[in-house]
Amino acid sequence: MASREEIEYAAELTETVLEPQQTLETFGATVVNYHLVSELLDEVGKVRIRKGKIHVERPQVITPRYYANELVENFGEDAKEYAEQFADSPEGTRIIRYGLQFRKQEHDQTTVDGNISEVAERLADDLKNRGDNFSGVIIGVDDLWEISLLRFAIEVIGSSAPRQVKELSDKGLLQGTSNDVPAAVRTEIESDFREAAGDRDKIHALGNKLRKHGLLEEYEDRFFQLVRALKS
Repeated sequence: MASREEIEYAAELTETVLEPQQTLETFGATVVNYHLVSELLDEVGKVRIRKGKIHVERPQVITPRYYANELVENFGEDAKEYAEQFADSPEGTRIIRYGLQFRKQEHDQTTVDGNISEVAERLADDLKNRGDNFSGVIIGVDDLWEISLLRFAIEVIGSSAPRQVKELSDKGLLQGTSNDVPAAVRTEIESDFREAAGDRDKIHALGNKLRKHGLLEEYEDRFFQLVRALKS
């Protein structure tokens, strides 16, 4: 596993050449295509191009107790370490507060000859000429490319965050209730309780949600009523 210094260095070296022109959905999921270019460490003049997708889930208002490892799915340990570092920053707190979650899906990779900046610019120009508003191009570090991809995803989320926060706020979903729990969280939990009756899988999912939000103790009587009813 990479050291903290190596992770921070990889994040600092990451350069976004083209950011998606289309902002993220507030009340739905968004798929962003990524093209990550990096120089091979053991071959001069060789550039690797990784292509894939980042799935950004619908923003879901959360409580401050929600853990940072819920931010990413299908990433390696180095990227998760970086996510935890980011979560402790003011910028990270703003993003995690309303529960944006994303996961990566790898597609393919190729190796080409050339200068890394020129390769990245050609990719960006091609995407712009095709009118592809859901794609981005990143220059990253080859052996820590997931850090670069995560840095890019955070930037994409951050650029959409102000608008999404406003839209969520306009609908009253960011207002707090008792114990600083956002209204949207309690609304969602009430809906989950209604849907979970008699369904083992949904009861299990509800229990996990209550634990992640730090609300199991508050709702435990109602929750265990569901559990007992299932067994009877």
